[in-house]
Amino acid sequence: MQPEEKVILVDPHDHPLGLMPKMEAHRKGLLHRAFSVFIFDEQGRLMLQRRAATKYHSPGLWTNTVCSHQRLGETNREAGKRRLIEELGFTTELREIFHFIYKAELDRGLTEHELDHVLIGKYNGQAKPNPEEVDGIKYMHLAELKTDIEKNPENYTEWFKIIFRESYQILVKEAGKMFLNQPLFFDPYFEEKIWGGTALKTILNKNIPSNHTGESWEISSVKNKESHVKSGFFKGMPVSLLWNLFDRELWGSEIKRSYRNFPLLVKYIDANDDLSVQVHPDDQLASELHNSCGKTEMWRIISAQPGAALYIGFKTGTTEDIFLRHLKAGTLKNILNRIPVKAKEMFYIPAGTVHAIGKGILLAEVQQTSDLTYRIYDWNRVDQEGKRRELHMERALKAINFEAQPVKIVQSIRTPYFQTEEWKPGKTTSYQSETFTILVNTSDRKFRINDWSFKPGETVLLPAHHPFEIEGEGTLLKIKAAGEKQY
Repeated sequence: MQPEEKVILVDPHDHPLGLMPKMEAHRKGLLHRAFSVFIFDEQGRLMLQRRAATKYHSPGLWTNTVCSHQRLGETNREAGKRRLIEELGFTTELREIFHFIYKAELDRGLTEHELDHVLIGKYNGQAKPNPEEVDGIKYMHLAELKTDIEKNPENYTEWFKIIFRESYQILVKEAGKMFLNQPLFFDPYFEEKIWGGTALKTILNKNIPSNHTGESWEISSVKNKESHVKSGFFKGMPVSLLWNLFDRELWGSEIKRSYRNFPLLVKYIDANDDLSVQVHPDDQLASELHNSCGKTEMWRIISAQPGAALYIGFKTGTTEDIFLRHLKAGTLKNILNRIPVKAKEMFYIPAGTVHAIGKGILLAEVQQTSDLTYRIYDWNRVDQEGKRRELHMERALKAINFEAQPVKIVQSIRTPYFQTEEWKPGKTTSYQSETFTILVNTSDRKFRINDWSFKPGETVLLPAHHPFEIEGEGTLLKIKAAGEKQY
C-alpha cells in the first residue's frame, strides 16, 4: 500500500510551514500549496476534464485541464507538466500567470483551502486520459464556459467556479497574449430602420433579421450595441472587455494612451429609402450636452443604383435664416448640395456638416464611437403606427456648420480621429503595425489572413505589433485610429 501523498502547508505569502497528509489537510481546512493548469488548443478553446467517479471529492464534475498539489522540491511548472502526463498522457510548456487563495466547502466534510498557482499552455495534439483520474474531456471557449458556469454551476468543481468568478479577466488577459496573432472577426449588431432594406443580405451576404435592416455595426463598443468576437480565443467577448484588459500588445501604446474608450465605429448602411437630413455634434458640444465625444465620419460607397445621390452641406451663401425659411416651407432639398455617386467613391463628413444618404446606396461608414444624431427633416414620412420620428431642431442649430462643404476623398485621408485608405495589398503581403488596424473587405474577392478566411463584406481587426500574412488580390479599406486625441 502506497503512503498517502502529502501537501505543502504554507502561509498567505506562500512560505512553506511543513508537510501534512492530503486528507488530513482537507479535513482540517489548512492552507496548502496547489496548482491549476489551463491548456488551450490552436482555436483558443480550453481543454476541460470531467473528474473520474472514483475521485475522493468532486467526482463527475467538470474542471480545468488538470489540478493537483506540488511535491516537496518541485517547481510549479514541473508539477503541472508531471500532472498533465499522469492524467492526460501529454505534456507541454507552461507559464504561471497568477496565484490566489480560496477556501471552499466540499463533499464528505472536506475543505479545500489552497494557495493556487495558475499555469497556462498550448497543445493541439490528442490527449490520452487516464480512466482512474479522468472520465472525459471537452473543449470550450472561455466566454461560453463562463456563461455555462453561471447557468449550470452544479456541473463544475468549486475551485473552478471561484477562478471564473474572481479571476476571469486575469485569465483572459494572460492567456489571450498567446493568441494575439489571430485576426479578430466580430458578429455584427443589426439595426432595423424605417428606411432599411435587404442589400446587406443580397450584396454582402449578411444574415439580417428582417427586410428592413438598415445598418450592420461591424465593430462597435457603443453600450447595448456592442460587437462580440465570433471566432478564435476571444470568441463571445465584447470589444469593451478587450479594450479594458489590453494595452500596447493589442491596441498600440499611442492609441491606448489617447482614448478612454475604443475610439472607432465601423458599419454598413443600406439606404433602401432616403435617410433623414441630419447633423452630428462636434466634441465640444457632445461633451457639454451628452458627456460624449462627437461624431465625425467618412463614407465609402459599396454600390449605388442609377441616379442615387448624397446630400452633403448647404449651397454657398446659405445662412441660418435661409435654412429656417426653407425648412418651414418644406423646400430644404433646394438648398442642399446633391451629389450623384457611384461605387468606390469616398466622402469625408466632419461633425457639424448637414447630410443625408439618398435612396439606393449601400456604403461603409467609419466614425468616432458615438451614436449622437440630431434629426432635422425626415421627408414627412410616418412609421407603421402613423407617427413621425422625433426631430431635434434646438440641438441641431447649435451643431450646424453652415459653411461646411462636400469633401471627396481621392484615395486616403487623415483626420484628427482616424485615417483611412483604399489599399491593394500584393498577392501575398506581410503586414505589421504599431497600432491596431481594421480592414473592411470592400471587394468581391476572398482573402486569407494568417490562414483565416476573409470574405467580401467582412470586417477584421488586426492587433498591433503582430505580423500577419495577407493573401489575395482586390481592394480593402484600411482604417487606423489617430493618436493623441484625448477623450
